[in-house]
Amino acid sequence: MFASCKDTLNFDPQQSVDSATALNSVDNIRSAITGAYVPLKSTNLYGNRMITLGDALADNGRSTNKSGRLVNEARNQIGSHYSHWGTCYNAINRINTILEVIPAFTAAGVTDATKKGWTAELKFLRALYHFELVKAYAYIPGAIVTAKDFGGVPIILTPIKTGDEALASKPARDNQTAVYAQIYKDLDDAIVDLPALTTSPNRATKEGAQAIYSRIALYIKDYPKCITMSSAVILTRGSRLSTTGTYLAGWSSVIHPESLFEVAFIANNENIGVNESLQTAFTTLVARGDRTRQGGFGDLVPTSTLLTALGITNTGNGTSAAAITARTTDVRNQLFELGNTFRGSPFIECTKFIGKNGFPNLDNVPVIRVAEMYLNRAEAYASLATPELILSLGDVNSIRINRGLTTSASLLQPGLITEILLQRRLEFAFEGLRFFDLKRLSQDIFKPVTSTTVSFTDNVILPGIPQGDVDGNTNLKQNSGY
Repeated sequence: MFASCKDTLNFDPQQSVDSATALNSVDNIRSAITGAYVPLKSTNLYGNRMITLGDALADNGRSTNKSGRLVNEARNQIGSHYSHWGTCYNAINRINTILEVIPAFTAAGVTDATKKGWTAELKFLRALYHFELVKAYAYIPGAIVTAKDFGGVPIILTPIKTGDEALASKPARDNQTAVYAQIYKDLDDAIVDLPALTTSPNRATKEGAQAIYSRIALYIKDYPKCITMSSAVILTRGSRLSTTGTYLAGWSSVIHPESLFEVAFIANNENIGVNESLQTAFTTLVARGDRTRQGGFGDLVPTSTLLTALGITNTGNGTSAAAITARTTDVRNQLFELGNTFRGSPFIECTKFIGKNGFPNLDNVPVIRVAEMYLNRAEAYASLATPELILSLGDVNSIRINRGLTTSASLLQPGLITEILLQRRLEFAFEGLRFFDLKRLSQDIFKPVTSTTVSFTDNVILPGIPQGDVDGNTNLKQNSGY
């Protein structure tokens, strides 16, 4: 399972490093903690696929085939899916190694409060990595195909330090209940000792942890917990919600003003480049409104149903005659515009990621924004056995008003939930959430390009666990169809 375990302690430029050597100073521990964030930047996670596939596998994104990338994913072809298994488990192993050292660590100036802060940050990250694994590689509680349910993912809480230990480790898949319970525990522990969010959402904070907790609770239908966590964030950071006057500028800021946690790509040597960055995946442009310069490929563009939902009227999309002929007052549709012709006939593209860190293909990636807190809480209120529909409607209208729409007056539960899911689709388009919104609710996926439907019971809903890990671990059950 930990085939690349020998690299997981690569704090110094060596194949493997004993923790007593690698983590023997304050600087080394702090560097190691910083290093635990680095896997989030990989193309398997927020550098590309955790964002792009959320729309490609769902009904939001269509492939243009301008580079050959994301074609099979947009077709929901078996095997073309999430691929972050090894990346996450290597990160978890790094985290567990640091956590093992911290209790006995002593150095000048290192207090119990210091160590609690380190531990809280690491537990936040361990919870996040486990969540990214279990939400993708397993069914989500309340949305399970029983005949194909082989459990969650292995919970790993102790470090593996050598190749021999890796070969001897053969963990089975823990059930979903146990995995989410461990994620809850790590977040509960982290929230106590994390600092409040200020201006740098690229490190773990109390509000960032509460926000991730809110998302997880919504996914597993723990609606009271979702309401509690969403409300805590809204109370302290709800004023960060963009308005119609600030929304577009927010997506031009290096740090998104709504971000509660984001992955930072600060220096150009972190640039993923013109082949696989989010900018090149979503647009051929290098600046909004400028079709005269050649940029990326625009591999994944919005489907016709998403464009209609956004309030964009167009003709000839994907042809030489492509044009946007009208827009509604929804400010979110301003982030969708016609691409250039350097890669072929133009499509309407998403410009949420457009090199706002000073170089093409270099963008910080918001993982979770304050807008989600309103929509998470709205859905939780509307889904309770005795629904608090007025409260839910208030949260929905907070989003609608701040995005340039009129208020909704629907107080009927089915219609209100439909409206919430629509607002989620519009608000988080091309941010990687759509596939999981459909998956957690057992919904089939209608593919507008082919007018076909991917059933929730189809094998392609779950990705395959890397076959090398399954072959080397008789306790690890592969998903159906792989």
